[in-house]
Amino acid sequence: METKIKVWTAQAKIVIDTIEKYGVYHVKREFILKKYKELSRLFLDPYDWFIRRAVNRVTPPPGAEYPVWAYCDAKFISNYGPGDYIIELDIPVDQAVFFNQGKWLRILNLSYIPLNPDDDKDFKNKISTQGLQHTSQAYLSNFYPLLKREIIASWERLFDETIRLSEDEMCALWEIKKEWITNIISPK
Repeated sequence: METKIKVWTAQAKIVIDTIEKYGVYHVKREFILKKYKELSRLFLDPYDWFIRRAVNRVTPPPGAEYPVWAYCDAKFISNYGPGDYIIELDIPVDQAVFFNQGKWLRILNLSYIPLNPDDDKDFKNKISTQGLQHTSQAYLSNFYPLLKREIIASWERLFDETIRLSEDEMCALWEIKKEWITNIISPK
């Protein structure tokens, strides 16, 4: 018997329409470029890093280029944007890549994922001695290649379940299938 889990994702109307028309939705690179415009590089670096690892955990179906982000607890979907629909899904567990939201937010912020509080403090001190305020400055600059490598290497900890930066869990799906949808909540 297939094990399922309930998750929630916030999506635009076009996603709902696509699922209604085709029975499935896949994220394409062009959608990210269109949505984030000049900021898309800031998202694509972490997204591309994630994809290179996620494909080894769950094989993407044909047509899927980027993941759909979902929350494992409905309370985290409350910050969705104006015009977004909340889609409640019952998904097969083996179709999702699960990870800690606190660590994923560090990656999205181009930041370091510490092993523990002491490691966090040590890395912040290392950044500070370079005259930087935040780890993302080292990532975005061409002047700190060793720090940038250290930041990116720390991202591997995203999938280490012994390291937790929050109690909140997220998952990535390669698609949203119509048959997984249990509820759609219209925009605020």
